Amino acid sequence: MNRAVVTCRSLDQIDFVPTVIVGFYQSEKKKTFSHHCAELQARFPQAEIFGCSSTSNLYDDSPHVDTDGSHLCVFACMDMDPQAYTLQRISTELPGELEIDTTKRYRAIILSSSYFDGMEMHLKTLQSTLGINSLYGGIAGAALVSERGSGDVYYRGEYWQESMLVWLIDQKKYRLSGIATHYFQPVGFEMEITAARGNTIHEIENRPALEVAEEIIGTLSPESIASFEHPFFLKQEDGIRFSEAPLCSVRGVNREQKSIDVYRNVAVHDTLKVGISLDRKAQKSQLNVFKRYKKSQAVAFVFNCVGIKENLGTMETLYLMHLKQSLRIPFVGFHTFGEIGPTHTHSSSVLHNQTIALAVLSERGV
Repeated sequence: MNRAVVTCRSLDQIDFVPTVIVGFYQSEKKKTFSHHCAELQARFPQAEIFGCSSTSNLYDDSPHVDTDGSHLCVFACMDMDPQAYTLQRISTELPGELEIDTTKRYRAIILSSSYFDGMEMHLKTLQSTLGINSLYGGIAGAALVSERGSGDVYYRGEYWQESMLVWLIDQKKYRLSGIATHYFQPVGFEMEITAARGNTIHEIENRPALEVAEEIIGTLSPESIASFEHPFFLKQEDGIRFSEAPLCSVRGVNREQKSIDVYRNVAVHDTLKVGISLDRKAQKSQLNVFKRYKKSQAVAFVFNCVGIKENLGTMETLYLMHLKQSLRIPFVGFHTFGEIGPTHTHSSSVLHNQTIALAVLSERGV
């Protein structure tokens, strides 16, 4: 499988005829992205071009993070067999059934314009059809974290909101694998949510949620919330360990109601633990897991939470540098508002916050 990762400044470096082009664009740069997509479609009329908006983009070359406007749009280009994949768009307002050829074994990359009610259940249902740890992807970003929910996806020349793109890839011809990881660990006692509605936690262990949280981690100041210092590990089903549970980031607090808003829906009887950051050495060690996914002639997609960007600041460049050293294959990606992937090879793909999800695509037999 020929592949190339390029930016809007290096499109002339594509030296083969791609059939699939996946692009990520800073949300305020739709006009620029549309121009480059039109250019690519004219050069490669048979190519399927799709993608989603981002807070900012990630790219193969150092410093990997777009700090100077050079990565306003990034693209992964591949010459895949058109019979070995299918791309579908579904509404997130009324998610419908995907058209899936049950004679094939698929894994999928998912790009969603936003988080939506029932998203976790939809991913679970889709995975029951495709198999365990079969989903990877992210939720589209926007220019500011406060604009969460205003992302979009690009599909067949148009921009869509309230939409999810599902790229189904036949595993007989190609190999799609990956992992989701982060640099936090759960601490303290398991606590039960006893009152909640939507994305708001009202009570933990029958006490005001904010009181309980601040007794453990200290004051949830606007600054600490903005820098994503205190995520929760959220367990919404039995049979998994807290180390495998997804992170759930704090969005804000209501001091009058003594409640906590988070970046996903929660329910009574969900349980949680506080997450604390690993030290820098342990963070670097966490990235060694990516070494397992090095494949010849592969391309990688990196879905990196905007919370990691805000939490690490300038240290994110070093974080991604270590990732690059572990992978040693070309990659593109973006800062997301939610990540999809499994935390272990034996675990289900779930929705995360403050996590980096990796998906590596390669051709079998190469």
